[in-house]
Amino acid sequence: MIKFFRHIRKRLIGEHRFSKYLLYAIGEIILVVIGILIALQINNWNQQRIEDSKELELLIGLKEEFEYNLSELDLSIEVNHTVTQSCIQLTALIRSNSINTQPDIVDRLLVEIGNFTSFDARMGISGEVVNTGKISILKNTELRGQLGNWITLISDCEEDILFRSDNYTMNLMPFLMKRFPLANGELTKKLGFDKENYLQTYKEKSPFTISLAKQDLMEFENQVWHHKHNHDYVAINERNLKDFIVATITMIQIELDKIIND
Repeated sequence: MIKFFRHIRKRLIGEHRFSKYLLYAIGEIILVVIGILIALQINNWNQQRIEDSKELELLIGLKEEFEYNLSELDLSIEVNHTVTQSCIQLTALIRSNSINTQPDIVDRLLVEIGNFTSFDARMGISGEVVNTGKISILKNTELRGQLGNWITLISDCEEDILFRSDNYTMNLMPFLMKRFPLANGELTKKLGFDKENYLQTYKEKSPFTISLAKQDLMEFENQVWHHKHNHDYVAINERNLKDFIVATITMIQIELDKIIND
């Protein structure tokens, strides 16, 4: 092809047809420019395809991670709702002075208020995206900000989880251990992670009975209230986290649809 154009140029110059040569030269320049533009466009297409492929892979991973977190969070919300209700029921028994007359119900409620759980978010992909600079692969700036907020939210929630746990261990449990036969909780003890039923528990109730003097009732109510108060922060955080996760999944799905439909 190059030899062909060279031959035409020589022929035109040899025939002193400079006007036609000039037109030919301009045409050749135009063809070269068009060729360059086409090559650049193809390169841009290829680059865009590579970027879209990376973003698609990232979005799919993020969606799977957030969907997993949503399912785990729903389980935690359900368990912690039971804790809240048990605190309310136990407070009602305290105020009606029925603690000593309904020991079986008290045993159950004491087990339930101690069965609180915490949501442990899976953050492998989202953490990597935020901490390694991969976040720039995502075109949607709002989604980028959402992922940054996600890391901050989880960190803030962990503080309330630790405060609840520390209060239960250092304040409520010492109070209960001096006044209640907590070993009765073994009769209804269940561990969620014991899938194969390996757990062995007591088969008989404790020979000891509740030893709660009337003057202890207000302290008991305060202990239960304080546990519920700390637990409320965790429970509300989880509800807010669920709203956040649902919104994030929606944002991710919108970006996936854009790439798939383009």
